[in-house]
Amino acid sequence: MENTITPNVKAKITWMNNDLAAARKASADVTIADAFQVHGISILHGKKGLFLSMPQRQATDKDGNKTYVDVAHPVTGDMRKAIYDAVLGAYSQKMALANEYKAGYQADTGPVQSSAPEGNATEDELPQEITEPEESSEEDEDESFAPIMGQMM
Repeated sequence: MENTITPNVKAKITWMNNDLAAARKASADVTIADAFQVHGISILHGKKGLFLSMPQRQATDKDGNKTYVDVAHPVTGDMRKAIYDAVLGAYSQKMALANEYKAGYQADTGPVQSSAPEGNATEDELPQEITEPEESSEEDEDESFAPIMGQMM
């Protein structure tokens, strides 16, 4: 058997699922040897942990049954491992960044607390009328205003 060199594989996460309970966690694209791209690789969570599903199309077998076949897939074990390592490495980095962002956001804002009293409110505890906030005076407008990131001015 001839020695083969496994080319460089780069992966990019193109979509992440916000539903933590969902089996499909993310989608990725890979670039192999800066010359060939594969789009639509799925990162799935199964009974044994995370695994990859290569892009597929629906086909019909000789008996007329519908089946799914890979559009592109690695031929050697070394290439399969290189793609797996690149995609899961990119996914791990994206998850770490998301968790870091969440932790920073929660640290800035503190824990969310409800202002509602415990239990059911009685009719006496409910507001009787809603009032509009008072308009600000010109003096208030002179205060410095720092917009929130992404806020339109």
